[in-house]
Amino acid sequence: MIIESLTMKNFKSHRDTHIDFSTGISVIMGENGAGKSSILEAVSFALFKQHSGKKIEQLIKIGQKKKMVVDLQFQTNGRTYLVSRERDKSSSKSVLKIKEGNNFQTILSGEKQVTNEIQNMLDMDGDLFLNAVYVRQGEIADLIDKAPSEKKQMIGKLLGIESLEKTWKNMLPLINNYEIKKENITGRLESMDGLKENLKSKIIEKDDISSKIQILNVQIDKMGPEFELMKEKKELLDEKRSEFKRIKSAIESKKQLLNRAENDKNVLNNEIRTIKDKEAAILSIKPKIVSLDILHQLKDVSRSLKNLQEDEKRIQKGLKDIQKFKSILDENHKFYRDYLDIGDTIKLLEDERLKFEGSRTLMEQCTSQKSQVQDKIQGSTEKIVKGLKAANKVLRTDFSRVEELENHIKSIKPSTEAKVEEIRSKINGVQQEISNLKTHNKNLEKPVKELENVKDKCPVCKSTISPDKRDELIEGYDCEIKSNKDRIFQLDHELKGLKSQKHVLTSKFAEIQNINVDILKERIKTLEQSQKELESISSDLEGLEPKVSKLNEIDSLLKEKKTNQNEIKGKYESYISVKGSLESLGDYNSKNEDLKKIQTEIMSLNVNVHQLTEKSGTNLKNLESKILELENLKSEYNHLSGEISQKNSLIEKLDLLDKDITGIKEETVKLDNELESIGYNEDIHSSLQMNLYNKSQELTDLIGQKKELIGKESGILDRIKELESEVEVYGKYKGELRNLKDFIKLLNHIRDLYGKDGVQRDLRNISRPLIEQNTREFFEKFNFEYSDIKLDEDYDVTVYGPAGKNSLDMISGGERIAVALALRLGITQALSGGNLELVMLDEPTIHLDSYRRQELIDLLKRMSIIPQMIIVTHDSDLEEAADTILRVKKEKGESFILES
Repeated sequence: MIIESLTMKNFKSHRDTHIDFSTGISVIMGENGAGKSSILEAVSFALFKQHSGKKIEQLIKIGQKKKMVVDLQFQTNGRTYLVSRERDKSSSKSVLKIKEGNNFQTILSGEKQVTNEIQNMLDMDGDLFLNAVYVRQGEIADLIDKAPSEKKQMIGKLLGIESLEKTWKNMLPLINNYEIKKENITGRLESMDGLKENLKSKIIEKDDISSKIQILNVQIDKMGPEFELMKEKKELLDEKRSEFKRIKSAIESKKQLLNRAENDKNVLNNEIRTIKDKEAAILSIKPKIVSLDILHQLKDVSRSLKNLQEDEKRIQKGLKDIQKFKSILDENHKFYRDYLDIGDTIKLLEDERLKFEGSRTLMEQCTSQKSQVQDKIQGSTEKIVKGLKAANKVLRTDFSRVEELENHIKSIKPSTEAKVEEIRSKINGVQQEISNLKTHNKNLEKPVKELENVKDKCPVCKSTISPDKRDELIEGYDCEIKSNKDRIFQLDHELKGLKSQKHVLTSKFAEIQNINVDILKERIKTLEQSQKELESISSDLEGLEPKVSKLNEIDSLLKEKKTNQNEIKGKYESYISVKGSLESLGDYNSKNEDLKKIQTEIMSLNVNVHQLTEKSGTNLKNLESKILELENLKSEYNHLSGEISQKNSLIEKLDLLDKDITGIKEETVKLDNELESIGYNEDIHSSLQMNLYNKSQELTDLIGQKKELIGKESGILDRIKELESEVEVYGKYKGELRNLKDFIKLLNHIRDLYGKDGVQRDLRNISRPLIEQNTREFFEKFNFEYSDIKLDEDYDVTVYGPAGKNSLDMISGGERIAVALALRLGITQALSGGNLELVMLDEPTIHLDSYRRQELIDLLKRMSIIPQMIIVTHDSDLEEAADTILRVKKEKGESFILES
C-alpha cells in the first residue's frame, strides 16, 4: 500500500490540514506536542477506525461544533482508492471510493462495511497493520539495548503471540471457577450422606414438640377465667381512685384560690389608705407651680436675645473679611490673568505635540530593528560563504554561486552513485565466487580423507582400486584444491582493491549527499528578505527624523512655559481661593442693613427680659434651677393626681372580692362531703394490682413457651421439607459433577493449546525462519562485510563475517543499528505477507546516543529498498535523510503544515 494524500478537518489539533505524500522518505518535523503523531493516527483512523482516545468524540477538535473529517487516498494492488470518515457529536459516516479515470466512484458505505473491505484489500486488520507498518517510539533502540528475554517478548507482541499468552493466562481464572463449582458440588454430595436418617430423626422430634404444645394449651385454657375476674375488680378500683384523686385535687385548688383572694383583699385595703394620704399632699403643691409659665416665657426671650447677639458678631466679622478679601484680589489680579494666558499657550502646544507623539519611540524601535537586521545579514552572509567553502572543499571546486554548485552536484551525483553500485555488484560477485570455491574445496577434502583412510576400495563406488590409482585420485583432488586456493588468494587481493575503491567512492558519495543545497538556497532567500527589510527600515527612519526634530522643539517650549506657570501658581491659587471666599460672604451693603435690623431687635428684647424678671421675682442666673425645681413639683402633682383617680375603682374591686371569698368557702365544704361518700381504700387496690401482675406473668410465660415450641415445630417442618428436596436432587448433583469434570478437562486442553508449548511455539517456529530470511536480505542491502545472519529461538542475532561468528555485542555501533533496522523491517515484511511497500516510523532516533543516531540517519539516507517511508520526528538531523520534509507547527492550540 502507498499513501498518496491525507486531509484532516477538525481532527484533534488539526483544523484544516492537507498533505500530499510521495514515494521515498518523507520526514514530518515539529516540536513535541505540535501534532505530528496525530497525522499517523489519522491514517490508522481512516483505514481501520482505530484511535488512541477513550471515546471517538475526543478526536473532534476542542471548541469546534462542526463535524470532524478524515480523507485518505492510497494505492494498492494497482488501483487508487479514497476512504472518507466523518463524525460529529451524534452521528458518523464512512465511504470507500475507487478511482476511475480522473474521478472517484463510490463502491461502499457504512463503517463496518468499509473497514471489512479495506481489511480484505490489504489482507490485514488494524492491529496487524499497526504491528507491521507502524514502528513505535524506541523500538529500534530496544532491539539493540534490551536483554534477549525482553526482545523476545517485544517481538512476540508484534507477532500477536502476546494475545495468545494473555488468553492462556485469562483462561486460568475461568477454569478455577469451574473447579470451585466442582468442589462445592462434591462437598454437597458428601454432606448428603445419612440424609434419610436425619429426616427420620426430625420427624420424631416434631411429634414430641406437638405433644408438649397440647399440654400447654390445657394449662392456658384453665387459667383464663380466673385472670379475667381479677381484671374486672381492678378496673372498678381504678375508676374509684380516679374520682377520689379528682375531688381531692379540686379541694386543694379551692384552698389556694381562697388564700389568693384574702391576700388581694389586704393589698386593696393598703392601696386605699395610701390614696387618702396623697390627697392631702396634692393640696400643698398646687400654689407653688402657678409661676412656671412666666419662667418659661423668660427663658425663651433670653434664648432669642442670645442668638441675635451671636448673629450681630458674625455679621460684623463678615464685613471686616469682605474689606480684607477685596484688597487681596486687587493685588493678585495681574498674576491671575498671566497664569490663564500661559495655560492657553500650553494647551495649544500640547495639541500640536499629539501630531508628533510616538515618533521618537518609533525611531528608537526602527534603529534597534536596523541593528538586528544588519547582524542577521552579516550572519546569513557568513553562513552562506562558509557553506560554499565547505562544499567547494569536498568537491574540489571554486564555485561562488549556489546555482553553479547545485548544477554540478546534479551532474556528478548519478555517475558517482552508478560507480558505487557497479563496484558493490563486483564485490558481491567476487564474494560469491570465493564462497563457491571454499564450498567446493570442502567437498573435495571429504573424498581425500576417505581415500587416505581406505587402501583398496573406492569411497564413492565401492569398487576395488590399486594403490597407484588411489594415489592418482588423491593427487588429482589435491591439485584441484590448490588451484582453487590460488584463485581464492587472487580473488581476496582483488576484493581488497574493490573494497578500497568502494570505500573511497562511498565516502565521496556520502560527502556529496551531506551537501545540503536546499539549506544554502533557504539562507540566500533569508538574506534577500533581510536586505529588503533593511531598505524598508532605512526609509522609515528618513521619514521619522523631521518629526522627531519638531517634537523636541515643542517639548522645549512646553518645559519653558510650564516653568513660568509654576512660578506664579501660588499667586493664582491665592486669587482663586479669595475670590471663592468673597462670593460666599455675600453683598457688603446688604449685610450692613441686616446688622442694623438685628441691633434694633436686641434693644426690644432687653426691655422684655427686664419686665419678666421683675414679674417672676427671679434673675437669669437662677432661672434654669428654678424652672427645674418647679417642673419636678409639677410632675409630682400630675403623678399624685393620676393615683388618686383610681380610688373608686379600688373600692369596687374590694366589694367583689368579698363576695368571691364567701362562694369559695361554700364550694369547699360541698367537695369534702363528696370525698367521704366514695369509700376508696388504697391498700386494697395495691394488693389486687400485685396479684394481677403475678398471674399475668405466669400466663405470659406459658404463652411464650407455646410460641417457642410452635417456632421450633415450624423450623423442623421446613427442615423436613428441605431434607426431602435434598434427597430428590442428590441424583441430579451426581450427573452435574460428571459433566463438570469433562468440561474442566476440555478447558485445560484448550488452555494448553494457547500455551508456550502449543500454538505460541508453532507460531514462533513458522515465523522465525521467515523473519530470519527477510532480515538477512535487508541486512545484505546495507553492504557490510558479513556473509550471513542467524536468529536463534529467542530471536537473538548472530552475524557471520570475515572474522567468523559474532554476537550483536561484538560488532560496531553502526552495524548493530543496521542489524536492528533490518530485523524490524524483516518482522514488518513477514507480517505484511512479503508485500512491503510502506513503513511509518515514530521518533526512530529516540533513546539512541548521538553516535548511533547518526549511524541510523546514514542508513536511512542510503535506503531505497522500501517504496515509501514516513518518519515522524523532532530530530532535525533526520532532515539529511529526507526526500520530502513536512514541517508541523502549533499556534493557539491549532496545528498546521508550514509552507516550504
